[in-house]
Amino acid sequence: MTKKSFRLGMSALVLTFGVILGSCATYATRDGVITPLGSLTSPAINASRTVIAEYAIILGLITDGYEKFLEETKGKDVDIIDVNYLNLYRKIQAVTRE
Repeated sequence: MTKKSFRLGMSALVLTFGVILGSCATYATRDGVITPLGSLTSPAINASRTVIAEYAIILGLITDGYEKFLEETKGKDVDIIDVNYLNLYRKIQAVTRE
């Protein structure tokens, strides 16, 4: 019984860390250089930046709104912010470059 409880506890611990580390990773660019932020960093860190356009990637298979994203960012100098929720849903945003 003790070995079973230990394995169950270890599995729960590994699953918990996997969810925490993969739940919401963001990054932005600064002068064309990708600036990664930790996976526990809130997307609110970029809340002060004006979003010009965005599109979504669902389950890594379906892209929604990419054509509109291209139209709205054409010829503009933007930074990209990628918000990733467990690789199930990603939101890519173009924001004004500071």
